[in-house]
Formats: sequence, structure tokens, C-alpha cells
Amino acid sequence: METESLTLLRSDHNVARYCRPRALVYGIVSRDAFLLRPGERFLSTNWLEYFHESERSVQISGVRAALAGKNFNVNPKGRFAVLNVGATIRQVRGAQLAFALLGQASDPSHAGIFGYGALDFNVADGLALAVQELHSAAE
Repeated sequence: METESLTLLRSDHNVARYCRPRALVYGIVSRDAFLLRPGERFLSTNWLEYFHESERSVQISGVRAALAGKNFNVNPKGRFAVLNVGATIRQVRGAQLAFALLGQASDPSHAGIFGYGALDFNVADGLALAVQELHSAAE
């Protein structure tokens, strides 16, 4: 796996994935939010504990600010899906997932989910089922 030189996130930590409104079906996140595009090596997320150890509202506000700082277009009707690292790895079958910190100057919380490809629909389904919380993309 290509994560050998990256810092892996602890199993008790969490990431948030921005989900566009079209990836929500009756308020539930579909696998579309977790599908990789051809050529992508990982799924972009944000490491929540970077912003605060446990206060979810502070963490989500931090993700909003980080994405705004990168001029990422967040639709107010979108949602942030929260995945627990350890629970997701245990739940998603058929892949050797790894959650790694990618940190950038413009977004030190940037993280990625590695270990699957663009055609791994079962893994994307599993990630969608592993979502533990949804938070509004709007402030």
C-alpha cells in the first residue's frame, strides 16, 4: 500500500467527508459520496481531532473553515458525513483501508482514505453504511 510514508490516523479518531446534495437520498448518504474518480489514489476527508479532541461542533466548524480557505465550493444543502476510523476499517469488507494524514499548508487537517479503487462499488457502499453522523454543511 502507498501509505507507508504517511502518518496513519488512530483507530479512535474520526474523519469528515463533504457530501454534495446529489449524494444524499432522503437524507441518507449514498455510495456516490465515496466513489473515487478514475485515477484518484484516495478519498479526501478531514481529520476531525486536528481541530479539537472531542467537541464535534468545533471540529465541523474547523472543517468548514479549512474548505473555505481552499476555495472549495460547499453547498449549504450538503452534509458532512463522519466516519470513525477503527469502526469503518472493521465494518468495510473487501478492502484493506487505511486513513492517513495528508496535511497541506492550506489545510493541515486534510486526510485520505486509501485502499480501494474507482470500481470498488462494494467498498463505497460499505463506507456509506459506516457513516455515524451527518452534519449540515451550512453554518
